[in-house]
Amino acid sequence: MKKVIKFFLSGYLLVALLGTMQWFFWNGIKIGEGEDVQVIWEGTRSEKPDLSIVPKAPTVFAVKALTFGDDQFYFRKTAFDIQNAGDTFGRTTSLQDYDYSELYKWWMILDGLDPVSNFVPPLVSYYFGSSQKPERDLPYVIDYLEQHADRNPARKWWWYSQAIYHSKHKLKDLDRSLLLAEKLADIPADAGAPLWVRQMPAFILEARGDLNEACEIIVNIIRDNKNIKPGEMNFMMYFIKERISAMAEEKKNNPNFKIDPRCNAIIEADKKAKAEQEAAEKGNVKNDLEKDEKDQDSKKEVKI
Repeated sequence: MKKVIKFFLSGYLLVALLGTMQWFFWNGIKIGEGEDVQVIWEGTRSEKPDLSIVPKAPTVFAVKALTFGDDQFYFRKTAFDIQNAGDTFGRTTSLQDYDYSELYKWWMILDGLDPVSNFVPPLVSYYFGSSQKPERDLPYVIDYLEQHADRNPARKWWWYSQAIYHSKHKLKDLDRSLLLAEKLADIPADAGAPLWVRQMPAFILEARGDLNEACEIIVNIIRDNKNIKPGEMNFMMYFIKERISAMAEEKKNNPNFKIDPRCNAIIEADKKAKAEQEAAEKGNVKNDLEKDEKDQDSKKEVKI
């Protein structure tokens, strides 16, 4: 019985000792009062943990050391950390509070570790591209997407289009958009990209008011591509017609304005083709009617 009592007393004494140490650790240790007080330990009650949103990016040399020879492990761990940065310990952080200059460094580090992965680009474009302060933050997004696509345009051309979207619609920077659109249009022919990537510079030029140049690009696409699907051809013909109409209005207001003759020529060719098609269809209808009449006459003769 004495051993049991001794065991419990020793346990209580240990708890009391640890509790006392915790109290002093939390509140600090001070000796004396007033001006003669001596602070032995400040205490940790007012100390807050460092909950920075985006950690400082390491140097290239440090990254090599931190990977311990396993680039993929460090890439996946760091990409996960960047994805959840600012949303740990029960908190949520608005994108406008992130340091995009530091984020950009992390994105480039991750690209250096694995330039093939498609994890980081959509995270950058679709998530970090939604910042509430686009003028300040989106240039970093656009720079990253462009440089990521530059590594392999044939496989990564989609991120040019995303950079164009952010530049044109969010920043209204048509000059930067045109440079990106030209890169997109120049991707290798065997990249398997749809035809609209070749048309992108025309869309940006139109937005800038350069209708002649926009029309010329579409004309060149029609000239250089022999197997254009009917839907694509209809769209491009519609594009040209609309721009021709706009240019005609411009010519009324500005006599010196000149319309590219190739734009007019392709419209005339389209009209001629449609007229021939309509004539052919009318001829077929007429032949069908004459055939029906002959069939009816022959049936009447048989009855007689």
